[in-house]
Amino acid sequence: MDKRPFFYNIRHRLSFFRDTFDMIIQNAHTLTVRWEISEETMRLAEAVLFEKPQDMIKELRIVIKRKGIEAVRTKRTTYHKGEWTIRQAAGDAVYRAEYKIVNSMNVSLILTDTENIDLAENGVSDINSFQHEGATAKWEKQFSAYTCYGRGEKER
Repeated sequence: MDKRPFFYNIRHRLSFFRDTFDMIIQNAHTLTVRWEISEETMRLAEAVLFEKPQDMIKELRIVIKRKGIEAVRTKRTTYHKGEWTIRQAAGDAVYRAEYKIVNSMNVSLILTDTENIDLAENGVSDINSFQHEGATAKWEKQFSAYTCYGRGEKER
């Protein structure tokens, strides 16, 4: 289990706390990411990004490297604690997971991540559920929660 403590700092008067974030290979085809991000960590993120955590986009990202291709699968969440399972994960690949938050000014912060995990050849080769790492979404779509972009065009 990957536990990443923030060290006690007398200036901030924060108590010691831990976050947990791990990726587990359950069987030859299944990956599971489990996370629990503490309220203290979210308060630190708020201080860094100048925005309340409930107003920021929280994303889980699983990055795959397979045969020279790097791709990512993203899932948005509103929870500080949870589990995400990917069934039929491609074999002969390296996986890594991240918990990332993005504020309304498109400034992002990776709160925690896992080490690389090798998944042996398992007969599954399809990575169509992943996007190429370089692919970016339109910012209007990404921040539709903050703005009304896109609605005006449909109403016309």
